[in-house]
Amino acid sequence: MQFPAPYRRSAAAFAAVTALIFSGASTPAFAAQDPVKYVNLGDSYSSGWGSLAPTAAVNPEYNSPACMQGGPADAAMFDQLQSVALAGDYACAGATVGDSNSGIPTIAQQAAKASLDGALNSTTGLVTLTAGGNDVNFGQIIGACAADMSPEATGCQAATAYGVDLANRLSVAATVGTIRGYAGNAKIVWLGYPRLFATAGESTTVISGGGVMSAAAAAVFDKGTDQLNAVLASKARSAGAQFVDVTPKFAGHEIGSSDSWINLGPYTQFNFHPTAEGYSEGYYPAMVSAIKPAQLAKG
Repeated sequence: MQFPAPYRRSAAAFAAVTALIFSGASTPAFAAQDPVKYVNLGDSYSSGWGSLAPTAAVNPEYNSPACMQGGPADAAMFDQLQSVALAGDYACAGATVGDSNSGIPTIAQQAAKASLDGALNSTTGLVTLTAGGNDVNFGQIIGACAADMSPEATGCQAATAYGVDLANRLSVAATVGTIRGYAGNAKIVWLGYPRLFATAGESTTVISGGGVMSAAAAAVFDKGTDQLNAVLASKARSAGAQFVDVTPKFAGHEIGSSDSWINLGPYTQFNFHPTAEGYSEGYYPAMVSAIKPAQLAKG
């Protein structure tokens, strides 16, 4: 039977490819994508503080007690992806956006150290960080709200309002600009903070406010967290960075819920920070979903 010319050409091509395969001749291979070079900066929420409570250690990038980390967290999990290669983790518990007298490296100082080490440069494709909570005195606000037993939590309202005012003064754009000055081709991702306290309206709530503060104060504090995240999101996006909201991932897992992912117990220095589950089930999936590292590596 005589096939039309197009079919004869197709059959001949198929026969040629088959001959190559069975003869052991090599065929062209697809080039593997290089993983995106990744650097992690930030405060305690970036440093895994609480992930291995009561364990903490000096960040080996500094070899100084001025920079402490709590253990493997979302940055280390990100590094396990084939599309990501962690070049350096410079996050320090207690870090701030603005200047500080604590001796703990600020975000800008972390970036400078990462650049000096050769981890942060024009080949860097991704930088992540959490920052801002220490600048607005998160811990002091928790203390003020915990002490407020008034029906409307007026003292807590005043404390959170002052925190939001401080947030509005944060130099997020300057911080993003500093990072971009070292790594002009990097995607910069600013991560937000979770709500810390369960509220009465949640189906998983055991104790509204977790026994730390009144239900009214807990609601005010969580609203203040939302406001802080909103300020950080607006400032980060205006500076050309991406903001990742983690609050949906922590919904139903706050302090006072039946399945809390926030530390609260005898190891007080780790209180109000995520547990190992908070990092692995909260921060990490939020990052993967928002950043899409496989696509970033292709880019």
